[in-house]
Amino acid sequence: MNQELLTRINGWLSQHRQEIIDDLIGLVRIPSVSVPDKNVPPYGQACRDALAYMCRLGQKRGYASRNFDHYVAAVDFTQGEEEIGIWSHLDVVPVPDPAEWDYPPFDCTLVEDRYLIGRGVQDNKMAAIGVFHAMNCLRDLGVSLRRKYSLYMGTSEETGMEDARYFTAHYKAPDLSLVPDCGFPVCIAQRGSMTLSVEIPFAHAVAFHQSNNPSVTAEEITAALPDGRMLTAKGESAHIFNADGVDNAAVRMLRLLGGEYPQEKEQLEALACAIDSWHGETLGIAYEDELSGSLQMSTTQLVWEDGRLQARIFIIVPVSAHADDIAAKADAAVQKIGASARKLRARPSCSFPKDHPVVAALTRVYNEVMQQESEPFVMSGGNYAAYLPNAFGFGPGMPGREFPPHIFRPGRGDYHQCDESEDVEHLLNFMRVYAMGIAALDEVAQIRG
Repeated sequence: MNQELLTRINGWLSQHRQEIIDDLIGLVRIPSVSVPDKNVPPYGQACRDALAYMCRLGQKRGYASRNFDHYVAAVDFTQGEEEIGIWSHLDVVPVPDPAEWDYPPFDCTLVEDRYLIGRGVQDNKMAAIGVFHAMNCLRDLGVSLRRKYSLYMGTSEETGMEDARYFTAHYKAPDLSLVPDCGFPVCIAQRGSMTLSVEIPFAHAVAFHQSNNPSVTAEEITAALPDGRMLTAKGESAHIFNADGVDNAAVRMLRLLGGEYPQEKEQLEALACAIDSWHGETLGIAYEDELSGSLQMSTTQLVWEDGRLQARIFIIVPVSAHADDIAAKADAAVQKIGASARKLRARPSCSFPKDHPVVAALTRVYNEVMQQESEPFVMSGGNYAAYLPNAFGFGPGMPGREFPPHIFRPGRGDYHQCDESEDVEHLLNFMRVYAMGIAALDEVAQIRG
């Protein structure tokens, strides 16, 4: 490892710590929830404002920027024949009820000069600011780079990644793309994901409210019945990756509805049982492969539409499985209880060669900087690598993230949760790895997969 360069990087980070914090606070204060908007296409003024904010930061530093029809923007740090793109997203998951937060979701509160709290601060605005300043650091330290490095920023990653799909359909993608929206060291494969709707006829027009996004189980679901009465089901909030054995509010609500509507009780109970497993055994969709392990699922939302009650299930799909096959098997399994199943959306899986020299170089850098012995891995989450050619995930997740109980209540502080947070020391470690990683990556002769 180039210890002399790491020492200089550490010195730069110490000098610029407050600037980095201030820039991240400014970005988080833009409530860039991605919502299709015909008046300010494609995803509304706040998403445009977030792109403009990052481009202005780049312009202040003398970098050129590009705007790809407001779906994506890029800041270009260097020039060269081959381009390496680093992809973050500036859109954030919604905040259904700000009153449920202990800290204002879009103020970006700094607690104890270490914990930044605000929607999107961890997922994924810290990556945009961290990469931006890692490149500033290398330039200020006089590190010469022979390739073109650009920071790409999208605006609909959390809502289906239409931004990345639009970009690749209309513009040339970088020769290699890194996506800092997962863990370290290198993510060589991503499981796919899908949302499955299991539905039964239900004549009662129930209005559901749930305080979660579709990849997280609800802490609470309320149901407004047609006669004005309210039902409340409590549960545990957990991301699908950690949802094994959680007390599921959607399952509880179906059973509460069975108590209110005795004629439908048997079918509601059958539906509750069908959707209440983590590996899909109850739906006949259990599956696993050697590379990516087992299918995972959890019911995260209830919806009533057009005379049908929908249990919407978020599913992590193994790399070798296919969403259409899963939907067909589930539909066949639930026919016996008078239900049907259909696919609402799906994200494909992807993989990158484990023995590629880029994987080896970046894994080595991460392990040396952070004094770890980590190996390339397969992940269950999704990021832009699923839709970009020659792309893989690289950071920023790493051991050591904590949510001190005097600051965060249980089930809070992580990405997509209430009181989402970022540890400034974690951000600085991410920047150390990226600055050192880019310097090492520039020496790799072959970057194409």
